[in-house]
Amino acid sequence: MQQPREIVLQILYDIEVNKAYLNISFQNHMEKAGLFGRDVAFVKELVYGSVKQQLALDASISRMSSVKLRKLAPYVLCLLRLGLYQIFYMDKVPQSAAVNETVSLAGKYAGRSRGFVNAILRRATREGLTLPEGESREALSVRYSHPAPLVEWMCNTFGQAKAITILEANQETPPLCLRTNTLKTTRDALLAALHQAGVAAKAGSLNDVAVLVEGANIQGLAAYGEGLFTIQDQSAQLAAIALSPEPGQFVIDFCAAPGGKTTHLAELMENQGEILALDVYEKRLRSVTESAKRLGHSIITTRAADGTKFTTERKADKILVDAPCSGLGVIRRRPDLKYKPELTDFEGLEAVQLAILHQAAEALRGGGELVYSTCTINPGENEGVVKRFLESHSDFSLQPVLSPHLSDAAAQTLQTGMGTLYPNQEQGDGFFIAKLKKELS
Repeated sequence: MQQPREIVLQILYDIEVNKAYLNISFQNHMEKAGLFGRDVAFVKELVYGSVKQQLALDASISRMSSVKLRKLAPYVLCLLRLGLYQIFYMDKVPQSAAVNETVSLAGKYAGRSRGFVNAILRRATREGLTLPEGESREALSVRYSHPAPLVEWMCNTFGQAKAITILEANQETPPLCLRTNTLKTTRDALLAALHQAGVAAKAGSLNDVAVLVEGANIQGLAAYGEGLFTIQDQSAQLAAIALSPEPGQFVIDFCAAPGGKTTHLAELMENQGEILALDVYEKRLRSVTESAKRLGHSIITTRAADGTKFTTERKADKILVDAPCSGLGVIRRRPDLKYKPELTDFEGLEAVQLAILHQAAEALRGGGELVYSTCTINPGENEGVVKRFLESHSDFSLQPVLSPHLSDAAAQTLQTGMGTLYPNQEQGDGFFIAKLKKELS
């Protein structure tokens, strides 16, 4: 069986060489590893931390190495990132252990470069972490480990002061958030069950079903198997709440997988009515079906369909379009996203988002309501897409989001019918919501 640090190395290599997505590579390796408890937590901290701080780590390597970063063999580069992250950012790991264990791996994966890895790591223990000061774009890029083009875009879009608060938030470890399954329990009862199981938990701040938890194997709890909750960020929970579906209605979820918002719709509908869950990939819809079964929902039907082309003669009472997007609101949860070269190439995404909205508009009955949501903070994909949609659909108008399930902070953000929550607010991910109503024909 591989040791935790070796598994971390394989994941980092997979990301560096194969351009794998961090969350998928982590899950795939964990399924094979046979690790438990603290070892799983250690691997996750080391993998996600190394990726989150990658540019700061690379700057340190460049400072201490006579070999250019681009000329380092992939395994050598990944070994150095792995070792330096432990030395600079993991106080509970003795520096001697960080060096010795990483150098031991270098003997297996780096060949004759073992001595080079050893020299860099030992120098790092003597000199410590040095980050650039000041607020130049280059300094911010290294200090917050965000590529320079992304930092430039943030500063130009939000102003430097707000951009820095977002950069800081993106470097924080996000809380794990649960959504209470109100078909089976209440938030207070769920909190009591979690506390009894030894889980540190508290109520979320954006709605009346969110629960924030710390340091637990959530999916191993009896409450998870019983379907008392699902894992979903509290900002994302606002999408279904904003739509406010009622029992007995016909609702279409245009971009349903993996099913978090779909199952929330079912709970708000008290498992009465019908939900059609669409996704372009059939295999991704399996997670919707599996989640519905665990949570006890029976009103969800799935269908593989391209949202940009979907048509239906049966018009929906309400529609949710949680559109594919750049993901700029979830960088703290998926830090590898910030290094994707296409991240700030928004035009293609905006065209897809608008195309899905056009089809959703056709599928909605007169007098029906539609919520458009994304997990990005990019105004072009958010307010920009909504504005362009309204320009070509005069029969739609923005509607204030009114719900007893919202906190005051969330209600204030959405009072005009659309608004953005930023990752530095309320311990939630960055998220955008717009609520639209179609006139009676």
